[in-house]
Amino acid sequence: MKSADAKRVKIIESALRRFSHFGMAKTTMAEIAKDLAFSKALLYYYFPDKNSLYAAVWNHLLDELLDRGDVIIAKGGDIASVTNALLDERMRFINEYYNIFADAYSFRFDIPADLQDLIPKIFEKETLQFVCLLQLGVANGEIELENELETARIFLVSILGMRMGLMKDFKAIFTPPTKEEVGEILAMQKQLAKIFVNGLRIS
Repeated sequence: MKSADAKRVKIIESALRRFSHFGMAKTTMAEIAKDLAFSKALLYYYFPDKNSLYAAVWNHLLDELLDRGDVIIAKGGDIASVTNALLDERMRFINEYYNIFADAYSFRFDIPADLQDLIPKIFEKETLQFVCLLQLGVANGEIELENELETARIFLVSILGMRMGLMKDFKAIFTPPTKEEVGEILAMQKQLAKIFVNGLRIS
């Protein structure tokens, strides 16, 4: 079982390198198998198609991002500084793996089942991380909350929707943000975070 798990991880890591550099569309399953010196049959044993492998790469990346966020929260500090550090890390991560996140927009009209199943799970994981962030603010005596989970959901939905404010043409919702827009989104998210945290402060 451990050997099987190790092979699966190796496939995901190889796909991550390929998708990051070339993008998903320009990467074939045969190339990933060749990189690993695996047979295509072995690759398809673990992942029946490229879409399922892409979903696994997404899950791997989001888990890594959440791990980085957990480290930031564990270090502690005032809630405003920790929130900004989390947002900075999210944007660093998106820029680092820009091609992979941009590829998600290619599924806008036909989301594969594996990715469709994954999205709500990722959202819940991110929500729970923001709950930990809010709990830090409560523990510091900085803010007060009635419902930590609902407040975390509202905050997460708000920052995820920031791109809407940059759109000149709403058809652009179906295309990935440019790297320049990613920086603008971060600035807007930080401003929102400031307003949000200030609204929760103990008077």
